[in-house]
Formats: sequence, C-alpha cells, structure tokens
Amino acid sequence: MTDAPYFENHKRRDRFPWSLYHQDLSRRLVRTIADYGAAPRVLVVGCGLEPEIEGAPAGTLFHGCDLDSRAIAECAKLHPQLRDRLAVCPSPSELPSSGDFAAPFDVVLAKEVVEHLDEPAPWARLLASRVRVGGSLVLTTPNYSRLSSLRYLEATVLEWIARRDGYSRKHIHPTKFSKRSLARLDVGGGMAPARVEVAWTGWTLFGVWKRIAPA
Repeated sequence: MTDAPYFENHKRRDRFPWSLYHQDLSRRLVRTIADYGAAPRVLVVGCGLEPEIEGAPAGTLFHGCDLDSRAIAECAKLHPQLRDRLAVCPSPSELPSSGDFAAPFDVVLAKEVVEHLDEPAPWARLLASRVRVGGSLVLTTPNYSRLSSLRYLEATVLEWIARRDGYSRKHIHPTKFSKRSLARLDVGGGMAPARVEVAWTGWTLFGVWKRIAPA
C-alpha cells in the first residue's frame, strides 16, 4: 500500500472528472457555512490537505484536524495563516480540545471520512459533541444507494486508476451509506434529525444535523 489513497486523491479533487464529485460538495458546504454569518467558527475533521473550504465567507475561522501528522504538516506549509488552528487528533476517538479548539463550533464537518470507519456512530457522536447549540454537523459521503451508479464506477474505472497507482479501492470504505442509512445514523442526543441531500450526479450524500439542545 502506498500513500496514493490519501495524498494523491486529495491532489486530484479539483481536476476533471474528480471535480464533478467534489465541486458540488464544496458549493453545499459553502452555503451551510454562510448561514452562520461573516465569521463563523468551523472545524474540519479529517481535513487531509483541505483545511479550508474555498468560497466560504472571508472571515471564516477554519480549524483543521487529522489523524495523519503528515497531512497537518503539509497543511501548515500550504496555509501558514492557519498554523495555530491546525492539530493532529490524539487518537481515532479523540479530537483536539486545547487552545482554539476548546470552544464549540458553529459548523463541524467531515468531508468523505465517515465511510472509512467500521463503527461510524460513536465517531459521529464525538463530532456532534463539539457543535454549539444552533450549530450544524455536516457529514458527506459517497452514495451507495441501490440506484446510484457509483458502485459500478468504483468497480471499474476507479479501481483501474487505483491499481495503476499501487493500491485497491475494494476495502477502503467498510461502511457504505445510502440516503436512508445516513439519515438514521445515531449522532447523539440534542441533535435534530438529518437533512440528507443527494448531489446532482447521484454519487454523493450531504447530511446535516442541527444541535437543538446542549450535548
């Protein structure tokens, strides 16, 4: 296994045809973030090489965290203005909690992360616990609903590209969500039921939960 699944895929996201997948997500994320005014506090969990969402309000205070220290080191080089708001997660079941990470956030988001977990519910509850009352938890994930063509693309074209790069996609998404199963994900008490949107391509799910009571 090479670093290709992690680093090469991040570098490709703005190139066609990967842009068909990621640009729609980015537009939806920007709209959600913009609902919280000119300077919302946003936590990007599993940020990889993307600790900011392009097009968000200019005053957005982005915070990024990731399990991979290499990703955070690279983010610090690419985004020196964020250096004090980037951190490595202490463990798979913990988020940074000191300094700028101590206060709750207007938006906590994880883009294309939840499908990589064998047990996504406890992790989703961890993320939800960092959302302020009135704030939003946002999870995006591939759409494995029965009618989605993504299953066939992954088994053919995307698998061919992955093998060319030295790895396989067959086991990288142990939890495959449909619109219904994402809406049913247990994100903990005090959260309003999810609004799950399907991207125009049909390949992506965009789930939003609102915190209506303290964690």
